[in-house]
Amino acid sequence: MKLETKVGLFFTGAIVLTGVLIFRTEKLEFGGKRNQSERFTFFDQVAGLNLQSAVRIAGVKVGDVRTIALEKGKARVLVGISNDVPIYADATVSLGSIGILGEKFVDLDPGHSAKGPFPEGAPLPSKAGVSLDNLMETLSDIGKNVKGVTQALNESMGGEQGRQKLDEIVDNIRVLTAEFRSMAQENHGAINNTMANVEALSNDLRDKLPKLAQQFESVGKNLNAILEENRPELKGVMGDARKLAQSFQGTADNLKTLTDRINRGEGTIGKLLNDETTVKKLNEAVDNVNNMLGGFNKMDFRLDMNAAQWDKRKDSRVGLDLEIAPRPDYWYALGIGSTPDGKISESLRTTTQLDPVTGQPVTVLERSQFVTTDRAFTASAQFAKRIGAAVFSAGIVEGKGGGGLELRTLEGDRLRLGLLAYDFSKREDKPNPRYRFTTSYQFWKGAYVQAGVQDIGNKDFRTVFFGGGLRWKDDDLKKMIGLAGVGK
Repeated sequence: MKLETKVGLFFTGAIVLTGVLIFRTEKLEFGGKRNQSERFTFFDQVAGLNLQSAVRIAGVKVGDVRTIALEKGKARVLVGISNDVPIYADATVSLGSIGILGEKFVDLDPGHSAKGPFPEGAPLPSKAGVSLDNLMETLSDIGKNVKGVTQALNESMGGEQGRQKLDEIVDNIRVLTAEFRSMAQENHGAINNTMANVEALSNDLRDKLPKLAQQFESVGKNLNAILEENRPELKGVMGDARKLAQSFQGTADNLKTLTDRINRGEGTIGKLLNDETTVKKLNEAVDNVNNMLGGFNKMDFRLDMNAAQWDKRKDSRVGLDLEIAPRPDYWYALGIGSTPDGKISESLRTTTQLDPVTGQPVTVLERSQFVTTDRAFTASAQFAKRIGAAVFSAGIVEGKGGGGLELRTLEGDRLRLGLLAYDFSKREDKPNPRYRFTTSYQFWKGAYVQAGVQDIGNKDFRTVFFGGGLRWKDDDLKKMIGLAGVGK
């Protein structure tokens, strides 16, 4: 092999080895940036943090620092984080260090999954971490406080005056203990007397309690003797009660005589109750009540309980309707319901973008609109008139003025096609009246299914709905209303 070939191979191997050492020393990764997403944050100070410093979660490296720049008096730090690491809306970052004098890194708390993903383009919130500088500053403050306390003690207790104060404190303690000792000796006899009195009181109670029991027994015997002595008076009381009962019997006899006279038509009350004119008027009143009840019997009461799912707003409507029909060709319709009405809401979000002219990051305010659900409890009251298969209605529809047309076909009106229009007040979010198209088919007894379109004229709120319900005639409700009329 030629010398030139050996020299070339030697230099080629040296260059490859140098490149490997550089990559391992600098911790470079091929394709690493393609597997990372960039996030940025702001710190008050980043002393000791360098480019390519680690980003760690629970001590595990998940990224590195890309750029560090000064922006509006704060350090703007751009980091690259592995795409495998999810970041949630309550994520935070802080500065940490490995040991007391180790390298600094960015400590990332990814947050909790229940909060949802972190918004794109928003800065990660930062919080101050514990650094060596802060620790030294805290220790310095503690040292100053300890020094002040010791200086105050030295000024108060040091020197001849301090020793005199300590001697006075010791003398006062000695005098106080001597006074306590003499007080206990002086009252020793009084304490003994008190204990003796308590013992004597217990002895007296032990002797007197049997005597008290005998006295209670004597009182009971005396009460029995008193009752025996007053037995004649008690007999007199019972005789008075018997006389009172005889008086009540006489009163009952008088009432019987009075009712007999009324039955024979004697006196004003008897003539009033036995007069044919009074009986005739009572019969007319009964006939009027019967006519009123007959009218209620001819009247139909139809109940409709229904529910529907609104597709666009992912909510449902629940309603209860009552039709009071004096005749088959017209009726009064009343209804209550919980309706998920649509409402346009706005949200504002601040994002950071690069200015195409200057290339510097600028803050941009973005405004977006979306439709939310505004659930409301509504009431309806309409008059309906039927002409053939067509039913025309007008009145209050879900708290707004409106009307509609419905076609009822098949036996028992099992198939119904209807169009309802209401809320003719123009607003910015609802420029057109509200139209609702509904179809329903009764497939078994009173059970039916329904489907339709709500808010046909307003595209932002237009939604498809589907559901079902139950219709029936309530005879019990008719009886209750009839009884209420009789009560009046």
